[in-house]
Amino acid sequence: MSYLVLARKWRPQGFDDLVGQEPIIRILKNSIAQKKIAHAYIFSGPRGVGKTSTARILAKALNCENGPTPSPCGTCASCTAVKDGTSIDVLEIDGASNNSVDDIRNLREGVKYTPLGGRYKIYIIDEAHMLSTSAFNALLKTLEEPPPHAIFVLATTAPRKIPATIFSRCQHLPFRRISAQKIKERVRQIASSEDIKISDSAIEIVARAADGSMRDSLTILDQVTAFSSEIDADGVKDLLGIADIGMLAEVSSAVIDGDREKIIKVISELVGKGADLKSFAKDLVEFFRNLLIAKFVKKPAEILDLSEDEINILSRILPKISPDLLTLMLSEMVKAELDVRYSFSPRLSLEMSLIRISFLSTLKPVKEAIENIDALLKGMPLPSARKAEQSVSIGDPPRLEDRNQGKMQGGTTRLRDAGHTIQDEKDAGQAGMTKEVSFPLVGNPSSPEDAQPSTPLDGSSLLTAIREKIDDPRITSKLSQAMPLLKENVLTLTFNSNEAELFAEPIRKNSNLIEKIASDILKTPAKLKIDILTKKVIRKKDLKDKVLTDPAVKEVIELFDGRIIDVKLKENTGGGNKDV
Repeated sequence: MSYLVLARKWRPQGFDDLVGQEPIIRILKNSIAQKKIAHAYIFSGPRGVGKTSTARILAKALNCENGPTPSPCGTCASCTAVKDGTSIDVLEIDGASNNSVDDIRNLREGVKYTPLGGRYKIYIIDEAHMLSTSAFNALLKTLEEPPPHAIFVLATTAPRKIPATIFSRCQHLPFRRISAQKIKERVRQIASSEDIKISDSAIEIVARAADGSMRDSLTILDQVTAFSSEIDADGVKDLLGIADIGMLAEVSSAVIDGDREKIIKVISELVGKGADLKSFAKDLVEFFRNLLIAKFVKKPAEILDLSEDEINILSRILPKISPDLLTLMLSEMVKAELDVRYSFSPRLSLEMSLIRISFLSTLKPVKEAIENIDALLKGMPLPSARKAEQSVSIGDPPRLEDRNQGKMQGGTTRLRDAGHTIQDEKDAGQAGMTKEVSFPLVGNPSSPEDAQPSTPLDGSSLLTAIREKIDDPRITSKLSQAMPLLKENVLTLTFNSNEAELFAEPIRKNSNLIEKIASDILKTPAKLKIDILTKKVIRKKDLKDKVLTDPAVKEVIELFDGRIIDVKLKENTGGGNKDV
């Protein structure tokens, strides 16, 4: 007999041989044991997960000489005929080539006849979603009320294409992808039985390349056995064109660091090796996805099917990039993979895509750019520059006597401490500039602790703190509807005129409580003021919806493939109206 490929040689012959489909095995076994066998099933799921094999095992179990039994013997005439594909009572129909009304009409005529050798006549329709609409309609009545000796099994990889009228007449059993761990165990078992010498690292690559399909893993194993007598990870990578994780890490670091020269050199090296750039782009997306998961998950090894060395490679890259930038880069990487896949010049598409993504690390948020422009127009120092200066440690820590001396000068403290900047002290005779910060003194001036700066609260922060200290949800829910403003220890809560009776009045009744809590938070007497606007306040959500309808904004979003993150009102310098 000619050589039998591993996928056929090791096809499951019983329910216990199926891997990764435990819920479905349990359902079918219990159905047979309880004699509650449905007249029609739909087996759906990805390729190579055991749909057709399960249908054949079900046929064995129903027509076995010892059955119906959940454990067919596999040696009787009926089981042997099903295994060899020669059973006249088990008909396997290819839905792709037998999809016309005439084919279904012939099937309906044959259903009427009783089985010749077994108890049941079993119809296995493979790729059932390929049947035409008229063929499905012709099958409806037969599928709903078949003869007691007929059982239908519809196997499909695209269950959404099957009409709802068919679904409602069948029991649907969804097959799932097989985990990489179970594929590795099965491949290791088969390799040992077939005396195939393959390393554990190579088995890991085979299982990962199979992408949840047991048949694909055995097909790959067949390929690598012809490639080499002793199979290692490098041989599998060369055969399948899988990118080395070191190369993926090198490109990823270059993209994150903005090293465009390195990006071009690595791609040139890949082309020189004859690597498949489309496959490399796909692997690169998977690598960035692993980076993202490792960034957010405390124990990524429990989720990612990676070796310890690969986890260590990820951990070395993670400190270079923030979560929001990593998310944005992954989003762009997915688009780049799509471009490379359908490009006439994959090299050019990959180079341009990675170079474009590398510029993301140098971009600043729009909010920061607007703040810098406003500061330049007003002649003030840039906010980004101030943040950079505050993060730099200059000079020695302040001495206690320096702190006390600073407190005696007009109620302000002048620190020359690391990380604290106060007033700009300019000297015409000096080329440099000394940065100092001025903080108001609160409490006893004689205590050195008071010299430490505290972050001032704005209206929103104060209102949030007040809501956290109030236990009554009836009050907090009404406070959440207010627009707060804090000025000179006066907290002003603004409501629309139509909200005055519903929200403003109950808050006014509890004003003493709110003022007390605000005073405790501010550590100074605070007052509450309630303001009612005659004109309705525009909520941020409504404002964002309004901005999205602006033609100029829509054009910019489409041009740069962008999105609106936040919308703020800005006071006009010439009047009292507000612009977006």
